[in-house]
Amino acid sequence: MALFAPFAHDIERLYFLGIGGIAMGSVAIACSRLGYTVSGCDSGVYPPMSHLLDRSRIEYAPSYSPDHIVAFAPDAVVVGNAISRGNPALEAALDRNYPLLSMPELLRWRFMASSRRIVVSGTHGKTTTTSLIAWILQQCRIPLGYLIGGANDRLGDACRPAPDGGYFVLEGDEYDTAFFDKRSKFLHSMPHLLVITSIEYDHADIFPSYESVLATFERLVHLVPRSGRIVVCADDPGALAASARSLAPVERYGVTDDAEWHAELIGTDTSGMNFRVAHHGNTFGDFFIAMHGTHNLRNATAAIAIAHAVGLDSTSIAKAMASFEPPKRRFEILCTWRGALIVDDFAHHPTAVRATIEAARLRFPDRRIVACFEPRSNTSARAIFQRQFADALAQANAVVLCPIYRAERYSPADRLDRERLCSDLRQRGVECTVIPDDMNWGTLAFDTLSTILRHGDVLLLLSNGDIGGLRQAILADATNESRTLQHSV
Repeated sequence: MALFAPFAHDIERLYFLGIGGIAMGSVAIACSRLGYTVSGCDSGVYPPMSHLLDRSRIEYAPSYSPDHIVAFAPDAVVVGNAISRGNPALEAALDRNYPLLSMPELLRWRFMASSRRIVVSGTHGKTTTTSLIAWILQQCRIPLGYLIGGANDRLGDACRPAPDGGYFVLEGDEYDTAFFDKRSKFLHSMPHLLVITSIEYDHADIFPSYESVLATFERLVHLVPRSGRIVVCADDPGALAASARSLAPVERYGVTDDAEWHAELIGTDTSGMNFRVAHHGNTFGDFFIAMHGTHNLRNATAAIAIAHAVGLDSTSIAKAMASFEPPKRRFEILCTWRGALIVDDFAHHPTAVRATIEAARLRFPDRRIVACFEPRSNTSARAIFQRQFADALAQANAVVLCPIYRAERYSPADRLDRERLCSDLRQRGVECTVIPDDMNWGTLAFDTLSTILRHGDVLLLLSNGDIGGLRQAILADATNESRTLQHSV
């Protein structure tokens, strides 16, 4: 197996194994714009990434095709972390001794080497905080590049190289790098400025314990130079523990009174939150953000602390923040359907589920909250957080529990028990329905929600995946409803 680093200058043809993923596809598009000839393959490439690749005129195979990668004859193969031995295209690359490169290595040597690196890490809030920092810097005309693991229409591309001497803002992922490199991806980033939003047990498929998760964050902390800075959430014990032995300066942020960056909510309405931030006990400024919930108050404060470290003043930061729009699937209002407001959110960890429901209550205090939850991630599909999911989902008025994604991966004892979860919720007075396992369960969920929803409800679609095609089905039906109403009028 051929490996190389740093990034070689004679590479012209790059092939991406796993090109359909948001991060992989976005980096592939950025490489194409840098002048590389780019191709790739995946087990299926779907919107929006298929549209973005087509628009960039990147040719790809919708299956892991050995013939396709051999015909392309790459100078190097970028291997996504979902690719494992036995993958037909990977086996073809190994047999032909094509040089293999992980995406974090590619980013480090080609996109970030000559920049000052801002890395946002943590179990929760990474995408929102990274997007917000990139938006503030862009609005304030700071030269920058970035990679964000979620789509944001206002920012444009999810990946952009940094100009020489500029900043690169990276959503730092603790998941592993590649089949040949089991380190966390963010350990390739070499941050100058580091944010740690929170540390909880997650990614149960690669981390055996909370202590192993904490350890990888401690390794990240040790990469920050003494001339850098770490901005860590004062409200999170894990984040504080990870930064406890840092050689770089540490500043804490949050709603805790003794945090160096202390945030206080002033007021909230349907448009967002007004809040005040103090720095070392002195008022730094008043801000508005078009988001809700204490978790987003913390995310915004982290972004303010980083913007200040870059050299921006409170007035410039406040002006930029006021125009920020959240990334896709972060409390994204999709439509009105059957008289209910439909909200799409990426939440799949119990802490994130609770925070999303609480944000809905804050934004819509007089409405009934219905949560439709798909246990899809390797963590949420397991029994690890059985009690915590009950506690989180109990904050809703009604819950619909979708089938576990690829439930056969786990034994019944290790799998989230949906029937028990439903029973626990009903005992707490929460209306709950379990969608049966079925090939067409998305249709069953659609029909169930059609009968459950009332006029004025807020429906939260909670999943880090496709949720059985439910999102697309609701949008299509809502469009038909609108057309019918317009026609009747």
